[in-house]
Parts: sequence; C-alpha cells; structure tokens
Amino acid sequence: MPSFSGNQGGFTPSLTNDNWTLDGGATLGVFGRVTEFSWGGRLTTSSAYRTRWTRASTLGTGAGTAIANQPNNPNFTANAVSFFSTYATTQPTLPADPNNLHGQDWNAQGGVGYIVLPLAQPWWVFGSGAGVNKQELNCRNIQGVDANGSSYGVVWQED
Repeated sequence: MPSFSGNQGGFTPSLTNDNWTLDGGATLGVFGRVTEFSWGGRLTTSSAYRTRWTRASTLGTGAGTAIANQPNNPNFTANAVSFFSTYATTQPTLPADPNNLHGQDWNAQGGVGYIVLPLAQPWWVFGSGAGVNKQELNCRNIQGVDANGSSYGVVWQED
C-alpha cells in the first residue's frame, strides 16, 4: 500500500491560504487516508498560534502548486492524492472555526505536536464525484503568520 510524507518546514503561514491541502482531485477512484499530522514552531519569542485541520466547504480552483513529498515505500513512488500549497485561481473556503477535524492553540516558540490517528479512524479523501466535503483536507492557521516560523506535516496512505 503506498504511503507518503510531506511537510512545509520553516514555513510562513497565511490566514487565507492553506499550509497544505490534500486533494483527491479530478481522478475518480482516488482514495487516501491521513494517518498522522504534525505542527511545530521555531520562533525565539513567545507567539500564539492557532492551526486547524478541516474539510473545505468550497474547493480550491485553478492549478494547484505542488509541495514535494516522499514515498514511504520505494516500490510506490508516485502519489495519486495531490499535496498542494495554493491554488492559482481561488483558495478553498473553510467552514467557520471551531468546525474542524482538529483545532490546536499552540505557542510557536518551540511548540510542537504530533498526532497519530487511530487505525479505524483516519481522515479520508476521495477523487472527484465524491462531493465537495470529501475531496480535500486542509491545514490552515487562523492565528500566527511569522516569517519562516513554523512547520506543518502530514502522512497519508493510498489505495
């Protein structure tokens, strides 16, 4: 089973663009599940952040900007689920906080978190035709935008 890891390290987040988006995309039958996700800070002074992981209520449009990722199995090197930073035309619209899969207040002065989801409760994404609330998973800050001050990661499997 293919598995991939990706992250935005030393990243400058935005309050209107995702830190990362997993997108099942236009291929019917693409199926992925998030098994782990993480966040961390590298600031030298205390700074309050809030990061959320949720599903888009309106999908991003236009070409997505790919984020490099690594296969966890050398026999499966091409991911079917896209790993994006931004979209060329419109960024995804997210439901209002706290309507999240997970939301976290944290301190970017060395704050860190790593969550491994239970085997029977991963977060799923599907290819097109599955509906707007099933195609994308989004990680976005609603507080905290310091330059090069934080990192956001995800591990996903594909069938």
